[in-house]
Amino acid sequence: MVARTLLASIPVALYAGLFVCVDIAYNVFEYQVMAQADAAQVTARTRRIARRRSLVVLGGFTTAMLVALAAPRLGFALICMALILHLRPDFTNR
Repeated sequence: MVARTLLASIPVALYAGLFVCVDIAYNVFEYQVMAQADAAQVTARTRRIARRRSLVVLGGFTTAMLVALAAPRLGFALICMALILHLRPDFTNR
């Protein structure tokens, strides 16, 4: 849909909105997993970093959704930047 419309604002915003919905589900899943993880396996610092990263990514997708309505190419770039944090989760640990 996004490719066929040549990055029109509504399809890009809907694409970002889909990522928002998926990321909300991911955040709930991650919270449940971290809550059940043994403290010896997952340190408090690691939990805190993971939580912050997840919220930053969710904020990135939400921002991309809103920005895409006015500037679809910038919105798509924001989607890609947010996805990098999921592809490289250790990126924020540096």
